[in-house]
Amino acid sequence: MRNAVDASLETRGDVTVTWTAGAAHVEVSVLDEGHGIADASNLFVPFFTTKPQGTGIGLALSRQIAELHQGTLSLENRGDRAGARARLRLPLRPA
Repeated sequence: MRNAVDASLETRGDVTVTWTAGAAHVEVSVLDEGHGIADASNLFVPFFTTKPQGTGIGLALSRQIAELHQGTLSLENRGDRAGARARLRLPLRPA
C-alpha cells in the first residue's frame, strides 16, 4: 500500500485495492496509477531501494512472509494504463 501511494502521489493518480476469494485461496491486488516499474530486476533484492529514505526491506520481507504461508507476492506493470499491480495470494487452508 505504501509503495502504491508513494507512486501515485508523483502522478496525482489513484490507488485501488481489490480482493477475490476462491475455494482454496484469497488474492488481494493493489493497483496504482504511478509511472510503473522501470526495472523489475531489483524489485525483491534485499536492501536495494530507489527511495531516498528507503531501506529496501519492504518488498523482500513481504514476499518472504507470503512464501512462508505458502503464498505468493508479485509486482508487475499494469496492462490497462500506467502504474503497477501488486498481487498477494494466500491459501485459505494450510498446504
